[in-house]
Amino acid sequence: MFDIPSNFLLKKCSKCGLVFIDPQPFQKALKKHYPSKSYYAYRKTGKKGVFEILREYLVMHYYSPNLLSKFISTFIKNVPAMPSKNIKGKILDLGCGTGDTLVLLKKLGWETYGIDMDKNALFMGKRKGLKNLRLGTYQALSKYPDSFFDAIRLYHVIEHIDDPVKCVRLIKRKLKKNGELIIGTPNADSLLSFLFKKDWYNLDSPRHLFIFSPKTLKRLIKSEKMSAGSAEFYSAGGLPGSLQYYIEDKFGKKIDLIHKLPAVLLLYPLEWFLDKIKLGDVFTIKAIKR
Repeated sequence: MFDIPSNFLLKKCSKCGLVFIDPQPFQKALKKHYPSKSYYAYRKTGKKGVFEILREYLVMHYYSPNLLSKFISTFIKNVPAMPSKNIKGKILDLGCGTGDTLVLLKKLGWETYGIDMDKNALFMGKRKGLKNLRLGTYQALSKYPDSFFDAIRLYHVIEHIDDPVKCVRLIKRKLKKNGELIIGTPNADSLLSFLFKKDWYNLDSPRHLFIFSPKTLKRLIKSEKMSAGSAEFYSAGGLPGSLQYYIEDKFGKKIDLIHKLPAVLLLYPLEWFLDKIKLGDVFTIKAIKR
């Protein structure tokens, strides 16, 4: 993403299929791969793009869909990692970034909390009116009482965590009985992963320490005695990103497909189809604490 030359060794478990970096980079070495001014989750949001506008509309009508939102959802499935029911309880977004999703959840009536490791992102979140924001990693969950949250959300986060088992175990403690854990993450078994290999956009070494498939993520959830639902696929941008990386790698030609709306829209139907046949790039699984 930032043209920082490095080599990383990835391994795949021959038994369960989990993909991971080995050895893991030290946190000090990883810091340069999360520059606050450039990393996508921490950018200041200015003028909203088409997908952001559609996403906001779909989120606001997620629990009470109308004819237009149902029509849009037929073609664009772009509301990932939402709680199943709008019980308007306490929700925590772990890795909340600048808090865009929390702002929408707050409008829907949720009592919102957020944790992120970037202080500048949290500063922007507070400027949007969010109050319950905490600086830290998943370990900051220990600051909250047990059985405190109705829902905890990890969207594009668990792949960044150095110990996903410890993280899910801590989350379970902080959820109320029948509380919901929502995880969205890249799919190690996607078709794009198979085709593009080291040029796969969502490989994203070294930030992605672990890359799950629906099978391996369900295995982790069930190992912590939580019930896991079926995987739902929400892909967008992985194909233009992978093509960009491949062209740059193969021909040494710098191009930008990731931020070009015409390229994203042109390739989106293929990603939509891959989602339909469960080979998409990004999936979400919801789990319940029993």
